[in-house]
Amino acid sequence: MSDLENELTSAPEATDAPEDNDKKTTRPRKLEKDLSSSPGMVCITVLGGVKGKMTFDPTELTEEIRSKLIPFGLGHKLGDSAAGREGTDAEEAIEKVWEGLLKSDWTVRAPAQPKVSLKDVTANLSALNEEEQAEAKALMLKLGIKIPGITS
Repeated sequence: MSDLENELTSAPEATDAPEDNDKKTTRPRKLEKDLSSSPGMVCITVLGGVKGKMTFDPTELTEEIRSKLIPFGLGHKLGDSAAGREGTDAEEAIEKVWEGLLKSDWTVRAPAQPKVSLKDVTANLSALNEEEQAEAKALMLKLGIKIPGITS
C-alpha cells in the first residue's frame, strides 16, 4: 500500500486534551474511511452502525458539485497544515504542503511545533535556586502561563 493510500485509509485520531506528562489521550474512532480498495470510490464504515461498508461513487454527482469538492478538499488539506500556527509560520506550513502536493506527495507535513512538557518545566524549575524559582513563577504568571502545582 502506498503512503497516499495509508494516509487516506486511516482516520485521524484527534486528541481530547493537550499533551500532559508525555501521555496522549485519543477519542475512539467512529468511522473507517477506505479510498484505496475501490479506486475512485469513497468507502465509509460507521463503527457501531448496521449498514457495514457504504460506497460512494463521485461520478454520480453533478459536475457542479464535483467542481466544488476539489477546492473544498484542497482548502481542508492546506488549512489543516496551519492548525495551531500563526502568521508567517502558518504561511510556511501551507506552502510546504502545497509544494509536496505539486510533487504528488500527499503525506508531506510541516514539522510539528516544538513542545515543552510539564515534566521538563518542573525539572528545570526545581534546578533553580529559591530566588530564581520565585522570579520564574512570577514571570510565568505575568505571561498567563498556568501550571498546576507551580503557578496556580
